Amino acid sequence: MAINKSSDAYLISTVEPKIDLIQTKTDNLPNNTSSSFTVLNDYGTRAVGETESKVITLDANNTTASVNIFQITGTVKIQRLYAEVTNTSTLTNCTAASFDLFPTGGAAIQISAAGGVLSGVPVGTYIFKEGLAANNFVVNDATLGAVAEQTYEGADVLGGFIVTQKTAVDTFIRFTYTTTDAPIDAALTVYIEFHPLDGGTLVAV
Repeated sequence: MAINKSSDAYLISTVEPKIDLIQTKTDNLPNNTSSSFTVLNDYGTRAVGETESKVITLDANNTTASVNIFQITGTVKIQRLYAEVTNTSTLTNCTAASFDLFPTGGAAIQISAAGGVLSGVPVGTYIFKEGLAANNFVVNDATLGAVAEQTYEGADVLGGFIVTQKTAVDTFIRFTYTTTDAPIDAALTVYIEFHPLDGGTLVAV
């Protein structure tokens, strides 16, 4: 006799053994695991990471300036660092732009090269860290639309890296730029996805 695979009886007989298997797996979890949802949530957090964001204002007057964005303690693995241009009231000139790691009172350590250019870009333009610190951040200029691709098959377009705090010193990820506007009046919303390593932390400032 032919089996009607669309029948309710067939679907139930197919699904029920899988439910029983899932229940068996969750019943055998360690005692300190509250539920399968806790396990799934923990796995999702470890796979995707945590996310912070911060709106920063660019308001320098014909000079070079830096804006602290995130403060780190210990060591943190950064999965993605990117930003959207959200205000361009005056953004005629913005050059020598970069992300860097800055231990207060010390020398900046480049996260991207100090050659990024945002002069004249419109709202909706995205920038992101990609590749080595010797590379400028990538600019997806919204003027005509833009496409960014991974540098090789299997790579993430937004490359990851690891940052470590200078011992006993407030340490920040910041945005540095130079402008001839007097003053510049623009804003970026900066996003970061990260994993703390061994108790490290990252917070917007």
